[in-house]
Amino acid sequence: MNAAPDWIAAEAGPGGLRLWAMRGAEVAARQDVADLAAARAAWPGLPLLLAAPEDWPGLPEPRPVPATGLILHPAPDAERVWLVGPLAQQDPPDRLAGGAAQVAGLLEAQPHFDGVALLTGPRSHWLRLSAGEICHFHSFLTGELLALLSAAAPDGAGFDETLDEALSCPHRAYGRLAALRDTGDGARLAGLLVGLELAAAKPYWLGQQVAILGEAPLRDLYARALAAQGVATLQPDPESALLAGLHAAWKGLAAAG
Repeated sequence: MNAAPDWIAAEAGPGGLRLWAMRGAEVAARQDVADLAAARAAWPGLPLLLAAPEDWPGLPEPRPVPATGLILHPAPDAERVWLVGPLAQQDPPDRLAGGAAQVAGLLEAQPHFDGVALLTGPRSHWLRLSAGEICHFHSFLTGELLALLSAAAPDGAGFDETLDEALSCPHRAYGRLAALRDTGDGARLAGLLVGLELAAAKPYWLGQQVAILGEAPLRDLYARALAAQGVATLQPDPESALLAGLHAAWKGLAAAG
C-alpha cells in the first residue's frame, strides 16, 4: 500500500492549478484543479506550497536580490497554504514570483551552477546565478505576445531567417511585426520575437552556460536560437526542478514546526 501524502506542491497557471501530492520528495498523485478552493478540497488538511505568478492576489512584498533559497509566506485567505515569496530588483525594475521555485530546484540539483537560468513561458525570465544566489534578472513578454499575435505553430522553417534578422538589425525587425501578424506565419513571428529578446538579453547569455527551464515548444525555440549563437544550454526537467525547490522549502517549514 502506498504511504499517504504529507504535503501538496502546487503551481498556478492560466488554466488553474497543477497539484502534486507528495510523500517527502516523492510524488504520490497528480491532479489539475480550477482554483485554490478545489485544491484544498482535494487533500484537506495537508500543507500546500504554491508557486504563483506575479499577478497572484495576496502575494507579500518582494525581497530584493541578491537572494538565496525560498521564503514562504502564509496565504492571507487560505488555511495551511504558503506562497513562494516574490523577488524584486530596482534597476531595471522587475519582479519574479513562483518561477523562483524552479531556480531553487535547479540549485538544489547543481549547487555549484554558475551561469544563467532561463525560465520560458508567457513571461520569460533571465536570471544570473552565482554562489547559490539569484544575483539579478530580466523579464520579457515574448511568449504572451506570440500567443496574442498568432495561433499558428511557431517552429516552422521561417524561424531561423527572422531570428537572424532580429539579432542583426533589431530596430528594422521590430517594424515587421504588423506585416508578419497579418500573414499568420507563426514561425517567422516566433523567430522575430525570440530574436528581439535575445538581442536585448545578450549580456545574460553571451559567454555563459544557460539552463533552460520550460515546456515545449517555447523551450525548444529558445534552445534552437541560443545554439545558433554558439551558446551551450542545459534543459533540466521543469517539473522536477519545481518539486525539488518546493520540497526544500517544505523541509524548512516542517523543521520549524
